[in-house]
Amino acid sequence: MNSSTRFALTLVVALLSAGVAFAQADPGAPPPPQVRSANGIDYVNGGAGEEARDAIARMQPGFGLKLVFSNASGEYLVADHVAVKGRAGEVFDVDGAGPMLLVKLPPGDFTVIASYEGKTEQRAVKVGAGTRTLNWRFGGARH
Repeated sequence: MNSSTRFALTLVVALLSAGVAFAQADPGAPPPPQVRSANGIDYVNGGAGEEARDAIARMQPGFGLKLVFSNASGEYLVADHVAVKGRAGEVFDVDGAGPMLLVKLPPGDFTVIASYEGKTEQRAVKVGAGTRTLNWRFGGARH
């Protein structure tokens, strides 16, 4: 193989590699979910796309509560506000929660209050050693 052919082959491989790397990084995609804190409680909020939901699933261990918000027909939605109350009062609150919300709560009994489009609902939840998942359907059946 002469030097011109070798150079052309190297250039083709480099361009293909760059194309693959570019195709994997979607500049329009939202950033991956990050651990944040509110009132000293760590949480992860997001899940609008499949990649974000997968990232949240990988982050789930160590979080006592997972909330998944949807409407009565099962379509994901973002709750306007979510608050968590314990025996001593409110321990956590955040605006624009969902469609998935992980909250790092210790084991115990809590009341979760969520609002969406002017409607407020609440659920009692018992958090244990693992992650307790609460599928919250606004205007629908409780799960």
